[in-house]
Amino acid sequence: MTFSGGMILVLVTSGVLMTGGVRGGSSEEVTVPRPEATLLELLSRPFAPTEGASQECIRDSKIYFAELRNYNPWALQMFDASAKMPPGVITGNVQQLGNYDECLQIKTDQTFKAQACSASVQFEILKGPKVSRDLDMKDLLIQVAKASNLKEDLNFSVNYEWMWCVPSSCNYSEISEALELALDPLKVDGRLDFAVDLNSHSCHTDVTDENMYDFFDWTYIGVLLVFAAIIIASTAYDLHKKYKDEDSKRKDTKHQLLTAFSLHTNGKKLLSTKRSIDTIPCLDGLRYLSICWIIYGHTFYLEVVGVKLAKNHVIKMHEDWSSLLILNGNIVTDTFFLLSGILLAYTLMAKKGKDGTPTFSVINLYLNRYLRLTPAYAIIVGFYATLFEKLGSGPKWDTWVNSSKENCRANWWINLLYVNNYVNLETMCMSQSWYLSVDMQLLWISPLFLYPMLKCNKVIYFWVVTGTGLLASILIPFGITYFLNLTGTMLYYKNLMDVTNVYLQIYTRVYTRAGPYIIGLAFGYILFKTKNYKIRMNRTYAACGWLVATAVGLAAVLGPRAMYFNDYPYNKWEASFYAGLHRHVFTGAVAWIIFACINGYAGPVNTFLSWRAWVPLSKLTYSAYLTHYIVLLYNIGSARTSGNLTGYSVLHTFFGNLCLTMFVSLCLSCCFEMPFMTLVRLALVRRDSTAEHHHHHHHHHHHHVGCSRGLQAKPSSERFFGSTVSGESIYRSSEDLANTESAASSVDSVYAIGSSNFSVVIEPKKLVEEKEVDARKSYTDIG
Repeated sequence: MTFSGGMILVLVTSGVLMTGGVRGGSSEEVTVPRPEATLLELLSRPFAPTEGASQECIRDSKIYFAELRNYNPWALQMFDASAKMPPGVITGNVQQLGNYDECLQIKTDQTFKAQACSASVQFEILKGPKVSRDLDMKDLLIQVAKASNLKEDLNFSVNYEWMWCVPSSCNYSEISEALELALDPLKVDGRLDFAVDLNSHSCHTDVTDENMYDFFDWTYIGVLLVFAAIIIASTAYDLHKKYKDEDSKRKDTKHQLLTAFSLHTNGKKLLSTKRSIDTIPCLDGLRYLSICWIIYGHTFYLEVVGVKLAKNHVIKMHEDWSSLLILNGNIVTDTFFLLSGILLAYTLMAKKGKDGTPTFSVINLYLNRYLRLTPAYAIIVGFYATLFEKLGSGPKWDTWVNSSKENCRANWWINLLYVNNYVNLETMCMSQSWYLSVDMQLLWISPLFLYPMLKCNKVIYFWVVTGTGLLASILIPFGITYFLNLTGTMLYYKNLMDVTNVYLQIYTRVYTRAGPYIIGLAFGYILFKTKNYKIRMNRTYAACGWLVATAVGLAAVLGPRAMYFNDYPYNKWEASFYAGLHRHVFTGAVAWIIFACINGYAGPVNTFLSWRAWVPLSKLTYSAYLTHYIVLLYNIGSARTSGNLTGYSVLHTFFGNLCLTMFVSLCLSCCFEMPFMTLVRLALVRRDSTAEHHHHHHHHHHHHVGCSRGLQAKPSSERFFGSTVSGESIYRSSEDLANTESAASSVDSVYAIGSSNFSVVIEPKKLVEEKEVDARKSYTDIG
């Protein structure tokens, strides 16, 4: 006999002797649990049903016990696959998943199968005094529960989870009753209580793990097959034309339409690192690093709430300053609101009518954004609602993946209307999709800020409306936080109710998240007005700008550190000021980085952010935002065992998640995002005769990649916002802006701001003819 086999026999012998059979009855096999039963003893026992269980469950459990005493291999395997008392409970090891696959693969010689049931037991620490004289393992358990919590002086609870391998004739309610009876001696009046959570999704056999396809699943598969056929046909046509026909026909509308779904054309566009003349290179790196920050934060969060051990060090994370980059990492979403606002203001101002004034179509604005973003979004929502749950299994699979399926089947239409940050928020489909709704709603209200300036050319209106909106975006979260006594931001791993309230009242609301977007509108206006000018600044002023931006940016990110301490007294004013200002301050710091990069005051920062390798990666940002949670949920839902939670383990998991996310995003972008951008461009271009005329007049200069001229003649710098999480997923094409925009700026050729010896000077940029020609050629190449 092997060493491991011998150990199992020892455990089985002790477990069976302690258990004795069915609990709660009067037969000779029954042993009433002793009041001094310990947690160790409870988790060393094989499952035993109560006397109220069904006859089948009791009968099969007796067979299981008898075969276990006889050391029958299948019974030994069932006991072996069940969770035991784990090491490290006091340091946060609260999830024991047993051996899920071993349990499901057991072949019994009886009429029943083995089933794996995952139980969740929530222990609640009560405020009451010590009234029990049983101070042995009960007190230890209270200490364990406290050690797994954040505060000891309030009512808190902690979940322990473990898996039992039991006969399939026992249903989840019978298992729940047995567990409650077994744990009952551990109740301490007024100090400790518990609740057992088992439901119909908690138990699995090799039969329930098999996939059953319904009407919705087959419908989704049918849609995918139709798109697959279109993609194959489009790619074949594209390759046929490429190797057979001359290039002269490759730029007409018919060819663009027939090759919209071509993997060859879309892949070539996507992987190109070439840039047009009028771009802002630093935005590529800024956008991609921001999505990496988001994915890292989500990875850490799911690792902590998932199946990792040693969670107690999470409680002390705030003691390390760098951990605030994770705990307060949600602030990075404001970078995307900033970029979205910049893009919108810049591109709408670039659109000129026949008289040279900006033109503006609200209908085209809404249609363009909705039709470009929604197809790829709908494909992912459909995937959540149908096929995702069938791609894996595990003891935690239902917890993480099946719940997503149910939410998406119920609420898919709410997502596609972009109102899921207000409707059924508690059962949201795709938990990260709140951002897409907020960004779309900000687009809906953007004409309030842009219309007066674009139509009336009254710049003062723009600044008055923008200033008013900015002030309101500060006062609203300030007021909500003050009057509802909320925390300044979501303090993760503290009081769950506080986090939930901030999430529902502030984090997902358009009126509390508009500030960075409004800053983006103003900054986009400034960038457009100064785009033909080089802003020269005294180096001292530039250095001061970097110092201030760095200081306020770090203050915004690291500000909540003190709020994480257990002895921190809640301060309503402090929380309200932080809630109202920190996102605006952080956005201002990011805006400075962009400004410094454009005007040559960023040095190595600009060199790094402008690295050409960021170009194709940044185009995948929108798809990555849609798909990264699929990779994360699959990873945690299919976990079979707990792992140690360390900085290295999270980093290791993050890079795996990132690589898989980029691959999935590449597929989504090539097959759905880019094709529909091309189709929308070709459709909306016919809505605007001015744009159509502009297209024919300048056709020899360029080939459109994914830009809707029906909405706006987009300057080439929009390429840097292409595929952003902001939703402006357009790959920029050269729009020959030398003619349409050269006279657009209201800035004088040269003027100074400041004292007579000047501190800031704005002067015209010298255009390099060779660079312009090369940029135009590069767009012809990728077209």
